[in-house]
This record gives sequence, C-alpha cells and structure tokens, in this order.
Amino acid sequence: MPARRINSQYYQDGSAARKILPDERMPRRKNNTTVKKNISKNNSVRRQQVQRRKNVSMVAFILCGFTMSMIITYRFSLINEKNLKVQNLINELEIVSSQVATSQIEVDQNTDLNAIEAYAKQQLGMKKADSSQTVYIDTSKTTNPIQVNQETTIIDKIINYIKGIFW
Repeated sequence: MPARRINSQYYQDGSAARKILPDERMPRRKNNTTVKKNISKNNSVRRQQVQRRKNVSMVAFILCGFTMSMIITYRFSLINEKNLKVQNLINELEIVSSQVATSQIEVDQNTDLNAIEAYAKQQLGMKKADSSQTVYIDTSKTTNPIQVNQETTIIDKIINYIKGIFW
C-alpha cells in the first residue's frame, strides 16, 4: 500500500514533479540582463579579490623565503669568519710553540755546565774553591734557621712589632 501523503495537493501519483500552484509562481523579471551583469560584476570583483589575496600571499611567502635564506647566509658567513679566526690562532700557536721549543734548546745549550765552567775560568779568572774556603753546616741537629746578625732599622722594628701583634 502506498504511503499516505499529507500534502496531497502538491504531489501527483507516479514519477511526476511537484505541482506548482498559480500563486506560487515567481514573477518573471523584465530586465534579466542587468541582473546577469550585476552578478557577473560581483563575480569578477570576487575573483579579483581572491586573485589579490593569492598574489599577496605569494609575495609574502617569497619575502619570507628570501628573508630566511638571507639569515642562513649571514649565519654561514659568521661561522666561516669564526673558523678563519680559529685557524689563524692555531697557526699563531704553532709559531709560538716552535719559538718556545727553539728558546728551550738555546737554554739547554747555554746551561751546559762544562761550558759555564770554561767561561768562568777563562773569561772571569775564577777557580774551584779550596778546602779552606769550604764551610760545612750541620743542619740535621738544628731545625732553627741560622740568623745572620744584621742591623735592623727603626722601620724594620716597627714592621716586626706589628707582625707580632697580628700573627
């Protein structure tokens, strides 16, 4: 059994479309071309706005990419500059270390005891000390340092007095 329809006035049996009643008909417009022109103008304005937005977004994207590439290039140049400074410092370090090694070799050559003894004997007229000139001090029994009699000035006495107070 077919379904019962509430609004039977709008429908017909079968596959036909809904009936349009005379009061439901839309009045025809007399100037249909002006409406189409307005619609086409509105559409063209909308298209232009959409195109402008696309263009602006494309320009912004290109500027963003350009800025990022410039930042990356700048950072790369800074890194290269620092690496160049490091290489220069390494070269300077190698030069200084070779100079230190050369100086150390010269010191070792100049501190040869035989050469010093020969220089002292020939140039300065020195000779080795005799047994009468040698004084031996026994330091194993005493732990106190040996004091040499010196003349103490008033300033030395004042300094010693102040040290005695604080220490």
